[in-house]
Amino acid sequence: SDVCSSDLWREEIADRDLKLMEDAKFRWVKQSFAWETIEGQGKGIYDWSISDRVVGQINSHNLKLLARISSDPELTNFWAGHPPQNGDNFADFVFNLASRYNCTPQAVGCIQAYQIWNEPNLGREWGNNRPNPAQYVQFLGKAYQAIKRANPNAIVISAGMAPTGDNS
Repeated sequence: SDVCSSDLWREEIADRDLKLMEDAKFRWVKQSFAWETIEGQGKGIYDWSISDRVVGQINSHNLKLLARISSDPELTNFWAGHPPQNGDNFADFVFNLASRYNCTPQAVGCIQAYQIWNEPNLGREWGNNRPNPAQYVQFLGKAYQAIKRANPNAIVISAGMAPTGDNS
């Protein structure tokens, strides 16, 4: 396989796991980046400390990075709220993220690809609303445009969908 998902927020295991991935000839790491971890204190107030470390460690192991960008659907006090209403604020966030890690010599690091949100076909992931493909496509489009403004070479993919058997 070319992609390995990992939780590299735990500094004490990150280098060990990245070395194992590199030795196993993986080329890509898929890592979640929680919006509230980076911009949780309020709009435009960023804490890049953990993401700088994670991106730097992945880059130093010669692995490419697919960043899954979303927020915890259980949060009730996140300033930006939930999708789809938070789409404009999310686009601003991903622009700043993609600008910081836009793979240029001046950048802090390199994120080559972005997955926009997680399982938007589940009500709990979509602001406790019924799944709405048209709303998600609009949300994805805003994020796509913002990322491409910051890094025209970035790959942007849609969220993975959850298997479901009902309309929840």
